[in-house]
Amino acid sequence: MRSEKEMMDLIIGTAERDERIRGVYMNGSRTNKNAPKDIFQDYDIVYVVTETKSFIEEENWIDVFGERLYMQFPEKMSGILGHECDFENCYGYLMQLADGNRLDLHLMTMEYSIKDMERDRLCIVLLDKDKSFPQIPPSTDEDHWVKKPTEEEYLCSCNEFWWLLNNMGKGLWRGEITYAMDMLNFHVRPEFIKMLSWYVGIHTYFSSSIGKSGKYLYRFLSQDKMERILLMYPAGNPEAIWQSLFEMCDFFDALAREVGRGLGYSYNEREAHNSRLFLDCTYELPGDAREILMVRRMKESDVEEIARIWLEANIEAHDFIPEDYWLGNYEAVKNQLYESEAYVYEDHEGIHGFAGINKGYLEGIFVKRSMRSKGVGKALMDICKSKYFRINLHVYCKNKKAVNFYIREGFQINKKYAGARTDDIKPDLAGCTEFEMIWQKE
Repeated sequence: MRSEKEMMDLIIGTAERDERIRGVYMNGSRTNKNAPKDIFQDYDIVYVVTETKSFIEEENWIDVFGERLYMQFPEKMSGILGHECDFENCYGYLMQLADGNRLDLHLMTMEYSIKDMERDRLCIVLLDKDKSFPQIPPSTDEDHWVKKPTEEEYLCSCNEFWWLLNNMGKGLWRGEITYAMDMLNFHVRPEFIKMLSWYVGIHTYFSSSIGKSGKYLYRFLSQDKMERILLMYPAGNPEAIWQSLFEMCDFFDALAREVGRGLGYSYNEREAHNSRLFLDCTYELPGDAREILMVRRMKESDVEEIARIWLEANIEAHDFIPEDYWLGNYEAVKNQLYESEAYVYEDHEGIHGFAGINKGYLEGIFVKRSMRSKGVGKALMDICKSKYFRINLHVYCKNKKAVNFYIREGFQINKKYAGARTDDIKPDLAGCTEFEMIWQKE
């Protein structure tokens, strides 16, 4: 592999010997002091020429740079595809050379190159035969630094991220994996990277660049954060995509809150909560669902609220059992919930009920008084049925509303226990009769 000096001598020497080439400048990573140096860095070179036609007509003039493995003519290709091109002022050759070096060479007329240099402050003049180049300030990547967003830009990015989850959820539910992956990579992830860039910006006073697609993020983030980000690049497996999306949602929410605080902008927490809620419910939705069920898996943060629902529902449904029994078991049940499989019914107004189930055994369905007979219990039951082929439960015979509900849901009475079951450590309930009921998927 030729050294940098050998390549630069070849590039400049070729220009010096050709009267059509009046100047040379370089841009890209090799002129950026903040870009990491490695063997894959391109030589991004512009030859300022009197005209391009003679070069274009004699394609083998580039053989001087050495044997090529393969190459691309970007402007020529654009023309073939019907795009408008200005061959008279700009023409390029992207060359992967056989020795491992890559040369991205463009021919530009003086007028065209001056505009190019004005747009790109990473330019360094290597040769100016006619002393006609404008004064160029020192090379800097300042144009690529993270820009401080306006409040409108910040809010629009948040809204776009949370809105796109709708497309992700329905794509995954439908089994449209290629669509879901493209939505994740080309639409959702860019908003996440944008928020990450602003996070870096507020910690570096907006004086740094994270690079294309966030490739320099590792310079600014902890190893834990970087490892977390890498979890968000899944394989084409539906469950892996779901889990990476949930991880991205959690991270984005935390980032957006911190960026909002750092910039003094208001974060739309309700929008974020409702969007994530709908995504969580979509994840639990059975593949043959005929309606949207606002049921999601329980989170630790739900336990206090659903434990209160458990207490209220049991006291009201079991007037034949002393209230002290339920109050006495409240803390124990709350602790058990942290380890339980439970599903929560939540809509835009809040949590209205939950179902606890353990390996097909239904611990119970509990619904707020104000939401009973409104489909909450049925929605919770539908989710439980989608998780198991067989469900069994025990219900007190005197709790006729519950018994009738389970019968409507297709449960059948299997056994009747006169008094407490032998495995039931409930001395207060020794006189209560229970049904064992079973449901089986057809």
